[in-house]
Amino acid sequence: MPEIRLVVVDDHAPTREQVIKDLAPGGVIKVVGEAQTSDDGLKVARDLLPDIVLLDLHLPGLVGTMDMIKRLTSLRNVRVVIFGSQGKPADVQDFLDAGAVGYVLKSDAPALIRMALLMVSRGSKGVVSPALPRHVTRLSPEERVMLRQIVQRGKFSKAAQRMGISEALLMLEVEALTIKLDLESPDHLVKWAKKQGF
Repeated sequence: MPEIRLVVVDDHAPTREQVIKDLAPGGVIKVVGEAQTSDDGLKVARDLLPDIVLLDLHLPGLVGTMDMIKRLTSLRNVRVVIFGSQGKPADVQDFLDAGAVGYVLKSDAPALIRMALLMVSRGSKGVVSPALPRHVTRLSPEERVMLRQIVQRGKFSKAAQRMGISEALLMLEVEALTIKLDLESPDHLVKWAKKQGF
């Protein structure tokens, strides 16, 4: 099997060094470059065209995370796996929708990160750390917007008004989502959404 050419972009040098050290054994993954800012990460990726970029979420530099994902995935055959110190479940699918194909946590065991990179290199998408709730990736963008509105506005009536729909229509959508996520009631859905960081 050919080596997976990897670029690691993380502004914390000890973390970068540790993950490079952890992924090296076995000869499957070859770290061909590293960077500590979004700007440098983009330049390194453009120069080296790796198979995968392991991308930290909060980087110094002029390029934001979403824009960084879009620019990296526009490069030939480059895939992006997010490398987060924590996984705010509400945001995971946003990053996947932006073009990332995986989301692993820095607290994941090296074997899990290696397996995720291997799966991505073989064409898998939506590869998410086992520590993150699986059902979060089943939510559509519209469902995530709805949950954020409900949590931020506090009342269904205010959320409906903000979304420009009737409260009756919102309640139909809320009930459908409550069933989809196998929750007991709309109130349980609100509690679940708050817990997941919406």
